[in-house]
Amino acid sequence: MSTILHITPHLGGGVGRVLRNFLTYSRDHSADTHRLACLDYANAPSQAWAAAAGIDLSDNLAWRLPALLEMVAAADLAVVNWWNHPLLFDLLVRHPLPPARVLLWSHVSGHTPPQNFSRALLDYPDLFVVATPYSFEAPAIRRLPRKKREAKVRLVFSCAGIDHVAQASPRPHAGFRIGYIGTVDYAKMHRDFLQMSAAARIPGVRFVVCGGPSEEAIRREALAAGIAEKFYFLGQVDDVAQVLADLDVFGYPLAPGHYGTGEQVLIEALAVGVPPVVLDNGPEGHVVADGVTGLVVQNSREYTVALERLFREPAWRLRLSENARRHARQRFTIAQTAQAWQALFQEALELPKSPRAWPQKNGGATAAEVFVAALGEEAKEFARSLDQDQLKRALAADRRIARKPGLFRSATRGSVFHYQSFFPDDPYLNLWAGLMLLADGDPVKARERCAAAQSLLPPWRLSQYLRKLGIPAGDTRPRESAAPCRASA
Repeated sequence: MSTILHITPHLGGGVGRVLRNFLTYSRDHSADTHRLACLDYANAPSQAWAAAAGIDLSDNLAWRLPALLEMVAAADLAVVNWWNHPLLFDLLVRHPLPPARVLLWSHVSGHTPPQNFSRALLDYPDLFVVATPYSFEAPAIRRLPRKKREAKVRLVFSCAGIDHVAQASPRPHAGFRIGYIGTVDYAKMHRDFLQMSAAARIPGVRFVVCGGPSEEAIRREALAAGIAEKFYFLGQVDDVAQVLADLDVFGYPLAPGHYGTGEQVLIEALAVGVPPVVLDNGPEGHVVADGVTGLVVQNSREYTVALERLFREPAWRLRLSENARRHARQRFTIAQTAQAWQALFQEALELPKSPRAWPQKNGGATAAEVFVAALGEEAKEFARSLDQDQLKRALAADRRIARKPGLFRSATRGSVFHYQSFFPDDPYLNLWAGLMLLADGDPVKARERCAAAQSLLPPWRLSQYLRKLGIPAGDTRPRESAAPCRASA
């Protein structure tokens, strides 16, 4: 019997469901003891589940690191559930672990900064476990020498199982309904979601949109575009099976370069028999079999056409539905996830315990340097901005940082804003956030961030930004940020 410690930034949502179902199955089918360690919060459902299941669960450990390090030392194996989260990288980069056997399970695909793999991250664990075959194509993994890749990288598909939706199936209803369930935010969903959906020429169609956090903003966008009558925004829903049972099609167009992996909600749609239409971004094609269980299309125009075709051809839609249900029951079971992990546990237990420390050239790292370490080879502009000995090059890097696209401008998802929320005293995190806000035309918030940076950096470093924002230059000098603050995950 082995003791296995599962470390995660927080517990709730999609990854939380995967872990809860996996650990419940493992409790009943193996002699191992599993413990859960959350750096931030475990939500109320997770705490209630742990109490009922007899699983030891500790949270808020980022502020109780000695207790966490004791857990790591006592465990036979430590599984790090990874995505780019400030508290997780703060642990990896700034706090060496005692001797341990470490497996890392990535819950993002690793392609797109700031949710990208790096060589240092791949080197950190004994085994690096990806959650989708698409991750094998991530640049950092492709650059690994073949022998090292074969020795280090493994696959366990991210799946919470289908037991919770297995009894549901499409039921009769009025009209034609196309559903989207998941992250309702353009950090994940396609920026043209409203337009490519509303363009479908389907009489009386209704698009049912479930999830958050930006549903109100997108609802207002639909209203301004004059298409609000086609969309029902339901916010977060507890019973996914009931929503899916009332759908004809699952319309799930995600943003190119999104960070997802197994896309649990796609698996759930297949299990209920709701044929999905997805874009060919990478992960989706490893869940949906094009023309067999759903449709994988190349662009927004093809997406709209696919919705129309599924409406016009109900017999074909029914065949896809039946194939989807059968395929999901064969491939996406929690037993398969647990059995794959059991094999990896046995492999890792043959290895000796060894200490873990992130490679650092100059000792301790500031919070901004932790952010740079998290990006690895994708951190060039941010690393140059930190170099006060090369001011001209640093200012040129600042201009590129201000225009960083996509996830870099998210409030969370491993962005500058995410790190700054946990480390509000770091001068460079404040500076970079201010530059992005200024570029976005938000001088009020940009002034706040640059003023915070001003008290920690020499005036010459950001004088031109202060002038733009009407902030008088001061004469204080920098200081390092310390421990993380509590912030929204």
